[in-house]
Amino acid sequence: MSLTVNANSTTTTFEPVPQGTHLAVCAMLVDLGDQFNQTYKKLQRKVLIGWEIPHETYDDNGTPKPKMVFNRYTASLNDGSALRRDLAAWRGRDFTPEELNKFDLHNIVGKSCYVNIIHNESNGRTYANISSIVALPKGTEGGKLAEPALVFDLDTAKEADIDALPEWIQKVVRASATYQNRKNEESQVVPQFQELEDDGDLPF
Repeated sequence: MSLTVNANSTTTTFEPVPQGTHLAVCAMLVDLGDQFNQTYKKLQRKVLIGWEIPHETYDDNGTPKPKMVFNRYTASLNDGSALRRDLAAWRGRDFTPEELNKFDLHNIVGKSCYVNIIHNESNGRTYANISSIVALPKGTEGGKLAEPALVFDLDTAKEADIDALPEWIQKVVRASATYQNRKNEESQVVPQFQELEDDGDLPF
């Protein structure tokens, strides 16, 4: 996918991010591959975006680290798409026709915004979900990432790159039709062997 979109196209043990508005910095951009949409009964390319919340931290073996929130999107800038809505709100303007034809999602990595968080209950657990994204007011200083950003493109990734992802994201990526098709193609490759001359002294 090369993490370019167009108009056609976790489990945690700490407390969730509190409800309300928070400064957030884009720290994760992950191509999830083609996922089956149960509602529309079709495959859709999905992307996961994650944000660090600098002012909300948890203790990681004595080291404070920022909590994160995530949103999963269909990788499309069609009219009415959630990705286009949120990116336009983040940028403070809609896309130009040229941008709609080809927009590189790498541009959002490390950029700041405000996210509004609401809590939802499911199976006895509380989850922090993003209800809206807002651009920083002019002159407002953005946040800085505490950890290096994670950017993952399934089309170019090697198996070791997938292994390096958080386990819950690995499961989603490996369940994608994109990944499954790739593994099927790899299993059908017939190895080519070069005929060797018999030198009479081979060990086996």
